[in-house]
Parts: sequence; C-alpha cells; structure tokens
Amino acid sequence: MKKLLVVTLLGSFLLAKMIDGIAILVNNEPITLYEIESTAQKLGLTPRQAIDILIRKKLEDAQIKELGIEVSDFEVEDALDNFARKQGMDIFSLRQAIESKGINWEEYKKRFKEQLLRKKLYQKISQMHAKNISESKLKEYYNTHKEEFSVAKKALVRKYISPSKEILERIRQNPLYEPQNPILLSKGEELIELDKVNPQFAAMINSLNEGEFSQILPVGDKFLLLYVKQKEGKEYIPFEEARNFILNKLANQKGTKSVKEYFDRLKASANIKILRLPQ
Repeated sequence: MKKLLVVTLLGSFLLAKMIDGIAILVNNEPITLYEIESTAQKLGLTPRQAIDILIRKKLEDAQIKELGIEVSDFEVEDALDNFARKQGMDIFSLRQAIESKGINWEEYKKRFKEQLLRKKLYQKISQMHAKNISESKLKEYYNTHKEEFSVAKKALVRKYISPSKEILERIRQNPLYEPQNPILLSKGEELIELDKVNPQFAAMINSLNEGEFSQILPVGDKFLLLYVKQKEGKEYIPFEEARNFILNKLANQKGTKSVKEYFDRLKASANIKILRLPQ
C-alpha cells in the first residue's frame, strides 16, 4: 500500500512538473517555458519574439504533416553536396569543418533535413497561390526570357567513372587530379544526341554550361561525373512545354509574401491557449 502511494505521488509530481513547464498550446501542441527562454537566448530575442517564432514553427510542422511533405535521404545528401560546393568545399571537407566546431554530423544532417522540409512547404504554398497568375503573364515571361528555354541538340561530354565518390569530388575541384591507383578511375569522351536519351538526363546536361561539371551521380555500384566540353545546335522549348516551369518560377518569386499571408491566416484561426509566460 505504501509503495503504491509513493508511485502515485511520484506520478502526480511528474505530471504537475510537465504541466507547469507548458507555457502555450497551439492546436493542443505544447510550447514549453524552456523552449521560449532558450530560443530567446540563442537568437538574442525578447520572449515575445521567441513565442512568435515557436508558434509559427508549430503551425509549419502541422502543415508539413497535413500536406504529406517528405524529404528523402538522397535529397538530403544531394542538397548537402550542393551546399558544400557553394562554399568551395567537397562533402568531406564540409563534414570536417562542422565536426571541428563540436557539432555532431548526424545532428547537423537532421537540422539540414528540417530546413529542406520547410523549403518544400514554402514552395507548395507558393504553388497553391499560382492559380492567380494569368496566362498573359506567363506568355509575357516566355517571350522576354527566350534564352532560358533554349536547348542543345548535342553535347560533347567527358565522363569520369569511379567506385570512389571522393576521387570524383577531387576531380571536380581539380580536373588534373589523378588517383594513385589508375584502376580506380576510367574516363572518356562521348558526343551525346540529347533527343535520344532519357529526358531527365538531357535536361540535366542542358542545365549545365560549357566548361561545367555535373553533380556526382550514382550508377550501380559506381559513381559518374560529367564535364560538358561543348554544346551543338539550339532549339527552343515550345511555350506549352515551358508553361508549368514558368508558373512555378513566378509563384516562387511571390513566395515570401504569399507564405507570410498564408501563415497569418492560419495563426488567426488557430486554437492558441496561453497558460503562462516567462517572468
């Protein structure tokens, strides 16, 4: 009996502490006093500003779930690879730089994935607002940005194939790099007729300028790196085929305003209960 009483009292105490720590409920999702105080301290904000950020985060998390937005591990790796290149590094150097600051690499990737989820959410919201863009606006953009929709008929590319992604990363940084073991790298040139290959592959080649490397692509148990030496011929994608691309681009340009308005409406209609605020 005494043991049961102790367990009951302990459970009541822990429940009271948990409730005591909750400051705000956003559609029944809790924001704690600790979250408010730590966010304010970390970002140099007032508690009121921290609360606004945390409420927005709760609303975004709910929308990500409701709209079924997902980010695959491949997308995370690809985005990290692009980010590293923009910093003038390869993925291995980026990891070393992150870990040298005492940050766990897997935790960093987790936060990076959360950023990608939010980016996809904002794009989705922008696309939902795209219906307000008129057909005449789309055609005007097409006619004044014609070069964006030009594609080559052929491309002369240099192919690098290796079982080691690191070797290809080094080649992308220094095209003259040669591995100590030549068996680990095969290379050659090919003139590709872009209308006779996979459309996605052709689009990837067309997105590259002459003298530019592609991303490193997995091919079976090896990796492929392409270097575009020269493009031949030019033709224009018809407006009908370019229409959705233009629509998405214009919608994204209006993105910041439309996303803010979207979440302002969600916040106004949300069930937000303030239980207590930081002292």
